Amino acid sequence: MPPAGVVWAAPSGGAATQAESVRIAVAPLRVEGQVDEATRKGWVAGLRRGLMRGSFTLVEQDVADRVGEPGCVRQACLDALREAGATHVVRTGITVKSRDFLLELELVDAGSGAVIFKSQETCEICGVGEVADLLDSQGALLQTRLAALGQGPPVLVLDTRPSGALVHVDGEVVGKTPLERPLLAGARKIRVTMPGYITEERELTFVAGAREDVVIELQRTPGNPRRRALGGAALGGGLALFGAGVALLALDDAPFKRRCTGAEIDADGDCRWLYNTGWGGAALAVSGAVLVTLGIVALVRNRAPRPARSARVLPTGLGVMARF
Repeated sequence: MPPAGVVWAAPSGGAATQAESVRIAVAPLRVEGQVDEATRKGWVAGLRRGLMRGSFTLVEQDVADRVGEPGCVRQACLDALREAGATHVVRTGITVKSRDFLLELELVDAGSGAVIFKSQETCEICGVGEVADLLDSQGALLQTRLAALGQGPPVLVLDTRPSGALVHVDGEVVGKTPLERPLLAGARKIRVTMPGYITEERELTFVAGAREDVVIELQRTPGNPRRRALGGAALGGGLALFGAGVALLALDDAPFKRRCTGAEIDADGDCRWLYNTGWGGAALAVSGAVLVTLGIVALVRNRAPRPARSARVLPTGLGVMARF
């Protein structure tokens, strides 16, 4: 499952991206929910495994646990870890609801407190072992992104739901989603268009070596209110006609005189005075079904769009953060 949102920002200095000068500390986990100490240690071990796939040095965990605090949101915590030798800090928040987990990871410059990368991942109906594996992969992702900063052009990886939308970068058509394309560093305006859907725009800042993963939920264009009203009227009228047709079909061949005697009874023993509503009932039922179908189609095609989730670009010290 891809991260819901990733943040890129330039580090405080180019030298900090060199493996020999980067030391990463894993701050104590911030966990919302009930987990035991063994589970916490297993999760930290999984995160450290992922971070160790790169060539960066990790601060010993017992040192980070001793001087740090869960979540390490205060600058005092970052300063303590920096004094312990860390140049960067990974702070992790895990929300536990039954067997559903929300993981939020941030790679932070220990000196300035600036968020360099941020990722969010969910794991539904998972075990604690699967969460450890997910932290492993997220740790590997963080160290890979850190190593890539400043190396090569930034890359936009964009998809929409549904896919197939036309992508414009600074007014120029660059392809359709899903799209992976290198861009020039700097601020760029991304616009996606698709017939029948509302045009979406994002302003993102790209830095060298960074890979920007974006998924945009497209919203349908608003329907025609008049056609929605006609669709509702057709649906209501169709249901009424269909109901009347069913009632007439039920009456067909039923006697409308309570008592039939003598000549009023035919050779088969049936009353001669019967309702003959079969054809009329069938016609009404068919007409009603057609109107119901047309009404539903009109309402679906002209339904109001779902409320769009907010999209904001927020400053994060040395870069920008995009939230979707």
